[in-house]
Amino acid sequence: MSDVDVEPGLPTPSDDIPPPQAPAQAPPPWWQVRLPNVLTGLLLLLMSWFVIAQGRFHGRTYDEYMQDDYGARVLKFYLSWGEDRSFLDFPDYIYMPQHGSGAEVIVAFFQHLTGEVWQTRTMVCGAMGVLGILVMALAGREMAGPWGGFAAALGLALYPRYTGQMPNNSKDIPLAGAMLLVLWLVLRLMRRWSQPDRKHEVLELAGIGAAIGFAASIRVTSLLWFGLLGLLALGFWVRHWRSLRGAALRNELSNQFSAAIVILPTAYLVMSLLWPYLLTNPGDGLKASISSMSKYDWNHDIMFAGAWVRSTDLPWDFAPRWLVVGSPLPVVLLTLAAAVAAVVALVRRQRLDGRLLLIGAYIVVPILMVIVAHATLYNGLRHFLFVVPGMLLLAATVLVRWVRQSFDSGRAVLAWALIGAAVLGQAEVVVSSARIYPYEYSYFSPLVGSYDRGHLNYESLYYGSCTRAAAVWMGENYRQFTDETNPTFRDENQWNTLAKADLPANFVDIGDGQPLFRITSGEPGAGYREIHAETLMGEKICRVSVLDPSVY
Repeated sequence: MSDVDVEPGLPTPSDDIPPPQAPAQAPPPWWQVRLPNVLTGLLLLLMSWFVIAQGRFHGRTYDEYMQDDYGARVLKFYLSWGEDRSFLDFPDYIYMPQHGSGAEVIVAFFQHLTGEVWQTRTMVCGAMGVLGILVMALAGREMAGPWGGFAAALGLALYPRYTGQMPNNSKDIPLAGAMLLVLWLVLRLMRRWSQPDRKHEVLELAGIGAAIGFAASIRVTSLLWFGLLGLLALGFWVRHWRSLRGAALRNELSNQFSAAIVILPTAYLVMSLLWPYLLTNPGDGLKASISSMSKYDWNHDIMFAGAWVRSTDLPWDFAPRWLVVGSPLPVVLLTLAAAVAAVVALVRRQRLDGRLLLIGAYIVVPILMVIVAHATLYNGLRHFLFVVPGMLLLAATVLVRWVRQSFDSGRAVLAWALIGAAVLGQAEVVVSSARIYPYEYSYFSPLVGSYDRGHLNYESLYYGSCTRAAAVWMGENYRQFTDETNPTFRDENQWNTLAKADLPANFVDIGDGQPLFRITSGEPGAGYREIHAETLMGEKICRVSVLDPSVY
């Protein structure tokens, strides 16, 4: 009983008066939540259709033959319970086992299920690219709500050097998606870190560790995430070290230590399971991979900024300049604007969203590492393509937030101006990509004259993927030039195996001697007559030639 006796059955004042209730909040208007969600869903469906209907037209790249062989051998390792170790038998100079196998073994698994190789490979690689766009939508939603999710996903879908490689790049596209997955999970963790009722904490931390492990099993570069997490912890203590004392200090130290002992072993476990080179070389496998990948033995001349430079001795601005000339103008401008706004806020000692600082570090730290390490780079920006989703996420976040603030403060004209500028910028991307389809990965910014002038000063068609179109034409038209039942051919632009996948079964590939047909990138030379050329904006990029009758 309480100090005040109440006769049973009689109502008390508290029984008569209901407790005060917070006023019900009206649901947000349809255009704030439902519309961007529907648009995001339609975008994902459109990109799925793009992969299914258009993926095969993007051809195959130089690397795909070896990458596919590598994935198949790694799958044999698992199917034989570790007895088949043929994935270690590649020539030493290509360092194939030191390359991560995480994405390759996924492709090989689906090939094993379908019993077909190249079309399956195209579809699985494309699907991983679409999943990357889905993760981008989740990250954008985390940072700027539903419209942020749509803007970020649309930005990645319209980024030509991402979309144009989705069907045929099983390294850099899956890596970009995996790194973005880690970024989204960490951003989500930062928002939830101080919530007292946070649930599934261990699963959340294990998810981050597994995502890092998966990314590192594709390219060991992904281990830089541990450096980023270290910077994140350092930033936390810089901001909070004065306010934490006693039990609160001990609790925070315990939380961060617990996070480390969950994330680190989970990452290494997942990385090892998807990359058997670490299982077969547990002592020095990881160290050997980091060493060989940071100073990769590919010493050739490449075109950069109008001059021939050595891939092992690049100018310091190679990576940052490529991110500018290879990216749409709105992305570059919004990224730079966000950086300027952050510097101004720091100078004025204004409070910044720590998650924006993490995204900034995600962009800047890898580029600084490339510059300091003098890394071997080539093929445009593909080796640091994973940085691009960070730029796109930052650009989408600041754009949506600035537009929202402009509307809320009554500056509708400014808001619509920002939206209009972004739409016009992306319209340029669509038009430029359509002009060079299906070689969108060779997109150049208007800052360097788009593809028309950009490809004269920088690497452009470095994948050689025009071979597929040349092979298809040859298979459909060869009877105009020969009556032979089993005509011979040689693909001198890529690998015979890749071209043969698109030729009739009666074609015979030869490595030496004089084949009847040749696929080349340049002039066929003496004894051969050019009969067809694949062109891009008037320039011949793949040629089909036939043995001149006078040679017979």
